[in-house]
Amino acid sequence: MGRALVDANVLVAAYRPGDALYDKAVSLIQKLKKTGWRFVMTNLLMQETATVLSMRVGMELAKKFHKDYVDIIDEEVFVDKDTEKKGWEIFLSQKKKGTSFVDCANMATIEKYKLDGIVTFDEFYPKELLIR
Repeated sequence: MGRALVDANVLVAAYRPGDALYDKAVSLIQKLKKTGWRFVMTNLLMQETATVLSMRVGMELAKKFHKDYVDIIDEEVFVDKDTEKKGWEIFLSQKKKGTSFVDCANMATIEKYKLDGIVTFDEFYPKELLIR
């Protein structure tokens, strides 16, 4: 079908069986994979996911994610200096309290790598980029 960035909130939910969104995350990943979507992850999403898993559950789950994420992710891309700069431009143009820099860097990544959208539970992204 296409290439989609996978947000940390989906990955965290898929790795935490006790998470309120666990079933939804696992089902979404399976459905999209079955229909031919290729999943992309950035270095920032790797860092954010591992950190959240470590904080919410512990290092064992963070280590498991780091070892096993290739079972879900098809392609890794790097948020380089230019992409980070564009992410900062997007971030600094925001007005809403609580804006995530990583979400803004995700927007820059989608643009740079010409991805078809993002698999996320977050409402920050434009609706036309949401892949559900």
